[in-house]
Formats: sequence, structure tokens, C-alpha cells
Amino acid sequence: MTYRIPLEVIEALAKDKGFHRIDFQENIGMLSYSDGSTRINIYLTKMTVATCLRHPKKGATQLFRKNVDYKMLTEIFEYPRKHTGRGYYKKQH
Repeated sequence: MTYRIPLEVIEALAKDKGFHRIDFQENIGMLSYSDGSTRINIYLTKMTVATCLRHPKKGATQLFRKNVDYKMLTEIFEYPRKHTGRGYYKKQH
């Protein structure tokens, strides 16, 4: 399957930013990475990116961004709490 951002480009970016792959669910096109405290899930078909982390005031949260391009993906790997104006968040229970 062809994705907007090639898998090898995502892999190199993640590694460069200190993340390692923890899962690839090919059937739903989702890659997951972690740096030990933050998890980043990338839904490849629509380039929706979810970060799962502990927010200092809100506790455990998931922040979703839609239609992420390479530049924004780079910024998310650099700062997983980055707000893009293209998403929403959910508090985990």
C-alpha cells in the first residue's frame, strides 16, 4: 500500500527524534512509536496522528491531529504536546 509519507521516511524521523517502533498494525495502517513516556500512533491512510501522554494539569490524555504532513509530523515528534489547530483531545479514563 502507498501512503502519503513513505514508511521508511517515518521510521527515520522517529529514530532521529529518539522514538522506537512498538507496533505496526498493517490491517488498519497504524504505526506506533514510543520514547518511554509518550506514545505516538500514526494512522497512515488519513495521516491522523495521536499522542498519548500525561499532561501536567489534565492527567493522561490523547491528542489527535488530522491531515498531518511531513513538517507537522516532525514538529509532533519534537514536541508531542504540539497543538496544530487541526485536531482534538480526549481524556483517558
